[in-house]
Amino acid sequence: MTKRCVHIVGAYRVLTVAAGMAGQIDVAKAALQELRRTQPNISLAWIATQLPWKLDSDREHYLEGFRRAGLD
Repeated sequence: MTKRCVHIVGAYRVLTVAAGMAGQIDVAKAALQELRRTQPNISLAWIATQLPWKLDSDREHYLEGFRRAGLD
């Protein structure tokens, strides 16, 4: 994966979570669809275990945004 692609994947993750938590579900679902295109293996389990988290509460907040976007 190129450096540019890594940044795009990260941006789609953030957009998905932000829109999900803001209640903008259509935006969250669209961002999640693009994220799945660029990172097909994305899952709640992957997020929980592969991304670094200092606080468990931050991880749970991030996961909740993905749940609201429809990731299971």
